[in-house]
Amino acid sequence: MTFQWNTNLEEKALDLKSKGITLREISIELGTTISSIKHKIRRLQQKQNLDRYKHTIEKKEQMARFIPKSVDLAILETHAGFGCMTEFYSEHGQVTSIELKEERVNEINSQNLPGVTTINGDCERLIFNHIVNKDKYDIIDIDPYGYPSRLFPHIFSLMTDGIMVITLPMIGVAQMNKLTIAHLKVFWGVDYRDKETYIDKVLQKLKDYGYMYKNKVDVLEVSKFDRIYRIVIKVKKTSLNEIVGLKVNR
Repeated sequence: MTFQWNTNLEEKALDLKSKGITLREISIELGTTISSIKHKIRRLQQKQNLDRYKHTIEKKEQMARFIPKSVDLAILETHAGFGCMTEFYSEHGQVTSIELKEERVNEINSQNLPGVTTINGDCERLIFNHIVNKDKYDIIDIDPYGYPSRLFPHIFSLMTDGIMVITLPMIGVAQMNKLTIAHLKVFWGVDYRDKETYIDKVLQKLKDYGYMYKNKVDVLEVSKFDRIYRIVIKVKKTSLNEIVGLKVNR
């Protein structure tokens, strides 16, 4: 019989882990793989809003280096979570925060942050509403648990001159199966076995995605916080001739 997670098994896995039982022992007890146990426990702990997985302090320190000195910015959070960055962004302008989980939206709303609009829904679908409305943002923060791939390239249409920050997991954080391997190859041109060139290929792909919407992409910073990367890029609407270095004699 194929192993399937349920609420009772999830609670048992967390209980065993809290008692110091090893992942190997838990996998034997529950009848599944060590990899499955590791990823499930990480997801469950993240749902508990533990800061060791959010890296709030590091994210704020990073964005403080790049966010324009203005209080009139248009800011989009595609995965707001419990709002660990929302308060910071609310000090700099009008914030649109999209979050799939209703309880997280309620948590953000309970803070009564000025200038913050929360939207409960799937950003991969809702983002097209913003595109149709021709919305533009100065700051876009893409911070999913997992890969942000399905927001590209079209999210570049929401920016003409601003800062985009993208959170990306290290290879191996997401369970490495055939789907993940294919995902990395199709969206990012990455061979999962070649960890040395992983980020370089992602950065090039971001530039390619930007080009599709006539945006020049400059990498400002790549920071590694534990098991994630935070990539900060400058996005600016630019002539394609200029991007590719083509001089036209008129």
